Amino acid sequence: MQWFKPLGSSLKIERLANAVKDSLWQANCPLCKRPADGILCKDCDRQITAYQAREFLQKDNPISLEIPLYSWGIYDGALKRAIAACKYENHPEIMEAIAVKIADTWQRSAHTKTKNLQKASVIPIPLHANKLKSRGFNQAEILARRFCDLTTMPLKPQLLQRVKETKAQMQTNSKQEREQNLSHAFAVPSNQKSNHRNVILFDDIYTTGVTIREAIATLSDSNIAVRGVIVLARPQFTNN
Repeated sequence: MQWFKPLGSSLKIERLANAVKDSLWQANCPLCKRPADGILCKDCDRQITAYQAREFLQKDNPISLEIPLYSWGIYDGALKRAIAACKYENHPEIMEAIAVKIADTWQRSAHTKTKNLQKASVIPIPLHANKLKSRGFNQAEILARRFCDLTTMPLKPQLLQRVKETKAQMQTNSKQEREQNLSHAFAVPSNQKSNHRNVILFDDIYTTGVTIREAIATLSDSNIAVRGVIVLARPQFTNN
């Protein structure tokens, strides 16, 4: 049985090599910098999931009687920090991870089985070209793209463009200023205007609703009907 000892040694060496390789290639969680098997570590993932909204369909705050609002989470705590880390610390992969949660909730929800929603295309709220160049990515499009990959819904980012460079809504001081800031901010390209579609808008955060309503009005002018809005998060209470 002399062959067994060298074999055992070689197995130990192989296991050691694999452990070293795993430690070298294992990604760190973008939020806490600890090793993570996926994009997020289990602890950060659990903390984010703790801010999932009790109900996906936001019955207290629809966009209109015809346009429901779906929000996966509450804009607070770990989820709020995750969104900020994505946008301002260059971690778009966080949106990839959270989009999986939104897609799972969408597929399990009884409120998303209507014909208008099931046959709709998805449009992420666009960034202006200058902001997109500065940030390097559109977090709403990353969310929407991964969501569509998982739900097999068609993604149509080309249907809406942001043509006005606006300041962040949090920098405005009144409802009137917010509305002026977003006025005529969007446009539908001329080669898309003849195509009548049912669509769902997708964004990261819903606060006052001014951005979403301006996008809906722009699409409506081109005979593109918005049948619903999906957002990653909204505040616990929103006054419009």
